[in-house]
Amino acid sequence: MKYLGATAALLMLLAWVGRAHPQSSNGCLSYEPTVVRINGTVIERTFPGPPNYESIKDGDEPETYWLLVLRGPVCVDQGDPGDLINEGKKGIRRIQLVLHDEGAYDKYHRLLGKRVVATGTLYGSHTAHHKTPVLLEVHTLAKAK
Repeated sequence: MKYLGATAALLMLLAWVGRAHPQSSNGCLSYEPTVVRINGTVIERTFPGPPNYESIKDGDEPETYWLLVLRGPVCVDQGDPGDLINEGKKGIRRIQLVLHDEGAYDKYHRLLGKRVVATGTLYGSHTAHHKTPVLLEVHTLAKAK
């Protein structure tokens, strides 16, 4: 009877892992709510912010973000039909990481400059604070093996 519970737990884990990196038949990733798994290197970059989002030197506020640099380009399939934010994209080489918890930056700071496996949900850029065409709302970051 113990083994039945362990087997069920293993099957649930395998089902979750199977959903963690879904790709469509064309090899593209999917937008939210699908959970994706992506490998890359975490870097930190500073961009010009308000008021003009053009030049820190000319007085715009600096905004620092973490990006995931991918080994090669990926594509993301169109979201729901008519979705103007989650549009299909090709040739994506960098994905902005979105960490909602300030403590997450401290937790994952040791991963800057390292190859990682990131899991989370993708969505399309739709504000001036979004620096890549596709962003990843991070669920987990772990050093790649």
